[in-house]
Amino acid sequence: MIKQGLQLRWKLLATFLLVIAVGIGVIIIITRQLTLSSYSEHLRNMTGGGMGGMMSSMSTDLDRAFRQALNYALLWGGLAAVAAAVVVSFFISRRITRPVHEMAAATRQIAAGDFSRRVKEGSSDELGNLAQSLNRMAESLEQSEQQRRDLMANIAHELRTPLSSISGYMEGLADGVVPAEKETYDLVRQEAGRLNRLVDDLQQLSRAESGEEQLNPVSIPLAGFLERVRRKMEPRFVAKGVSLTIDGENEGVTVTADEDKLDQVMINLLDNALRHTDGGGGVTLSADRYEGRVFLVVADSGGGIPAADLPHIFDRFYRADKSRSRDSGGSGIGLTIARSYVEAMGGGISAASTPGTGTRITLSFPAS
Repeated sequence: MIKQGLQLRWKLLATFLLVIAVGIGVIIIITRQLTLSSYSEHLRNMTGGGMGGMMSSMSTDLDRAFRQALNYALLWGGLAAVAAAVVVSFFISRRITRPVHEMAAATRQIAAGDFSRRVKEGSSDELGNLAQSLNRMAESLEQSEQQRRDLMANIAHELRTPLSSISGYMEGLADGVVPAEKETYDLVRQEAGRLNRLVDDLQQLSRAESGEEQLNPVSIPLAGFLERVRRKMEPRFVAKGVSLTIDGENEGVTVTADEDKLDQVMINLLDNALRHTDGGGGVTLSADRYEGRVFLVVADSGGGIPAADLPHIFDRFYRADKSRSRDSGGSGIGLTIARSYVEAMGGGISAASTPGTGTRITLSFPAS
């Protein structure tokens, strides 16, 4: 890399010198021709055009001396100009290639894993734009690396909780500390179920974000679709004492999407709404068509989400209510999966919430 940088410097220097040499050569030739032509013309005018033998000899000597002096002056002037050009070109080429050296060193550090490396963005030319692009790339890689570390830490933490519980129950059963009762086995089975759900969710998220999921878009009448989703989730809502209703008739509203993926999205949203709505509250489903788009809304009467947390609820393992979400059985990536599926189907997802009044999550799709 350093050798390539030195080659670039010398290439720039050679280019500068070539341009300067050509320019000096042109100046010397034109100056010499014009000066000699003008000198000869003036000399003829001074002698009146007719010169005797002595005058002719003097004129010839004078012409020869003048030509020698002119050539001497042009030669030394050209050499001085070349010398000055070499010095100036060297510093200019060095100044131009210095940012290239810095960016080359930065790319080596970034390639080695130091994503905090940045370069100066002083100029507004192409090199400055390149430096900005390099810094943006480094920032993106740094964020990706931080997300990767957070993801690994969160996965390890989420797996550790059920595994620790299962290990503790097994050790207790083996030592006779925990009674071998149906309740104990149910608790172990419950923790194993949490573990399986987390692994399944991680697999779904991986497929969704990698684009490996095959989509089968069809026209879905939302009235019947929402009713099927409501019936599927109703037993869980009844068990907690939370109402689940469909707002409006929704007749004639259709959307083009993968029905299985849209069903999974709605299940994830309803599961999230149920976990954050206390008994006696309610969750409402609705669909509407407006200005060429179809909107599906899941609204709950839970405690709401603080404004600082709202932009992050679709991030992996982000928990607005850290004191209750993990114990309530959520994997922490249900909303992330929902967002990935919705975006893969050409839609959008957003959330609005006011603490104390509930949360509304809205899906938006192009109308069929």
